[in-house]
Amino acid sequence: MINLDRSVDRLADVTAEFSRIGIAFERVAGIDAARGVPFIAPPLTGAEVCCFLSHRLCWQSIADGPDRYGAVFEDDVVFSHDAGPMLSDVSWIPRDADVVKLETFFVRVRIGSRDVSAQNGYSVRRLAGRHMGSCGYLISKDAAQKLLKGTNRLKAAVDFALFNPTEMTTARNTTYQLMPALCTQAHFVSENGGPATLIQSRSPPARNKRVIERIRAESTRVFGHFRNRSFFATEKVDVVPLRFPLAMNVA
Repeated sequence: MINLDRSVDRLADVTAEFSRIGIAFERVAGIDAARGVPFIAPPLTGAEVCCFLSHRLCWQSIADGPDRYGAVFEDDVVFSHDAGPMLSDVSWIPRDADVVKLETFFVRVRIGSRDVSAQNGYSVRRLAGRHMGSCGYLISKDAAQKLLKGTNRLKAAVDFALFNPTEMTTARNTTYQLMPALCTQAHFVSENGGPATLIQSRSPPARNKRVIERIRAESTRVFGHFRNRSFFATEKVDVVPLRFPLAMNVA
């Protein structure tokens, strides 16, 4: 669980959230842009660079650790009421999974039409389209090692690197979406909108891509479809739902 040293209140809130579902966590001290950005990596903002580097710290821990999978969360995470049993058992994770997105961003998402039962009424589907957010995901030890090698140079925000099919780091992974989602960012479900996240930041303004960049992105997307055999048997869903009472208030 990524948390900035200055975010003491957020640490207290997220500790209570993990306690509510009965799951222990390891705190990873996030790299704080307010204390200086280690380097620039256009078109990323300084906050996005630090956010990405914070996730890389988690990937390194998983890559060096003894377990086959690790789960990465940011400190504004809100869990579904039954998240504990899912996070305490890895038997439901597909054997070929590199990444499993546990989060919902409440946007239209293209997923595989094949529904694989997990447990407790959950299922997993292949994630075929873009689904932003990096507040909660599972990652395999092998995928963590691959991502560390593939992101020595930062070219996009961390959620794009993980969940955007036009990025090669995404295209090379076998990625699943948990249905319903297990978590979301607090601002989606808090009555007052929740505090603005200090780890993530808004995406930079859209820019016109050069023709070569467009060709590269489309080629990467096609490569990913071939690799994951996802040209067909997919569907778009309006939102990935969240099994959490307050989620019903989200438009």
